[in-house]
Amino acid sequence: MRVFEILEEIIEAVEDAKGVPMSSSAIVNRPALLDLLDDLRDAFPAAVEDAREILEQRDEIISSARAEADRLEESCNNEAHRLVTEARDGAERTTREADEYADRTVSKANSDADRIVAGAQAEATAISQTARAKADGIVQTARDEHQRLVSDHEVHRSAVAAAEDVRVDAERQAAKLRSDADRYVEDSLSQLSLTLQKLMHTVEGGRDQVHTRRSGYRDVYDQDGRR
Repeated sequence: MRVFEILEEIIEAVEDAKGVPMSSSAIVNRPALLDLLDDLRDAFPAAVEDAREILEQRDEIISSARAEADRLEESCNNEAHRLVTEARDGAERTTREADEYADRTVSKANSDADRIVAGAQAEATAISQTARAKADGIVQTARDEHQRLVSDHEVHRSAVAAAEDVRVDAERQAAKLRSDADRYVEDSLSQLSLTLQKLMHTVEGGRDQVHTRRSGYRDVYDQDGRR
């Protein structure tokens, strides 16, 4: 700026002036110093105008910066609200899908359990009936044989003994068949019980995972709400 240049020239002129002996005064070039002062006086209005323009520009810059800052803040708030809304919608959708999946899993598990139980019971009943029928048939055959041998007078004694042996053996085989049938039914029901326990454990584990994710989503909602 011209004002500062003139001031520098005046300062240099004063500093370079010859000093008066035995005094703090100095001899300066009066015409040159007056010319510099005239230049300084002429330069002041332009400098003031420049300063005024700079101040106006500064105010405009500050106002524009504030408006831009407000616009950016509003845009950030809108974007943050949009992101939070999308996150909440996604979390609700994920929770709803997880609940539906858990309900389908539980329903399928219940259907499978009912089907397995019904199948096992039907198979156990059929095996038990077959075993009992076979045992009854053996017993009846033994009884018929016993009666036939008993009625034969020629071999009465041996027939009685043989018939008794046949009867005892038949009853033993029948008892064994009944025991085997009952044990098979018991083993089948025990295995079915273990299968159902594992299935219910899996279902409960799925429910716990769903509840854990749901708690996590609720924490996110709470944190977003606090923000």
